Amino acid sequence: MRTRKLAILLFVCSAFAAVPAPESYFGHKIGEDKTVLDWDKVVGYFQLLSKSSDRIRVAELGKTAEGRPFLAGTIADAETLKHLDRYIAIQQRLADPRKTTPAEAEALFPQGKTVVLLTCSIHATEIASTHTAVQYAYNLLSQDSPHNRAILKNTILLLVPSLNPDGVDIVTRWYRKTLGTPYEGSNPPELYHKYVGHDNNRDWYIFSQPETRHTISKLHNVWHPQIVY
Repeated sequence: MRTRKLAILLFVCSAFAAVPAPESYFGHKIGEDKTVLDWDKVVGYFQLLSKSSDRIRVAELGKTAEGRPFLAGTIADAETLKHLDRYIAIQQRLADPRKTTPAEAEALFPQGKTVVLLTCSIHATEIASTHTAVQYAYNLLSQDSPHNRAILKNTILLLVPSLNPDGVDIVTRWYRKTLGTPYEGSNPPELYHKYVGHDNNRDWYIFSQPETRHTISKLHNVWHPQIVY
């Protein structure tokens, strides 16, 4: 019995340890002074996570206004990820009282998971949000703690590393160009979204932009998350 427990423990630890650290991929620690991230590298890292761990699935929901991949990662324990269709069906029934009576809903509550939608960097000059998404995904997948195990077991996390990937690259290019000059740290002399500029956070009522449409049609209206942050 002790041998079996030890084997299970070693398997769990090795599974968490196999996840590549951000610094091994980006060449620096996340949040290190005077560092910014290219969107294609962020995309590559999340794809690498999906190949390294059975607790994350990464999907391209579509393209941005300028044609970049628009990503979402679904993070939960491996058993939950095997049955995502079941959890989507539960969420959709709970979200619509025309489909589900109060008594039926009560029976569904213990069968479902808490669905959390976490979106980052709608304002691309607030770069820490996308950087945080990278580090948080790594921490959650690599650090075997009771806290992280509880999150993976009880929730389904929908993580969008940026709601404005085009802006991520605009800000990154400008920062690198001005690094060490009097303009270091200033806002780019261009709009950080091709069509709606700095008002991309005001598109949630009209859904005129692809980034908003992807988020609504592929996440909100599919999952009906209990928590949106």
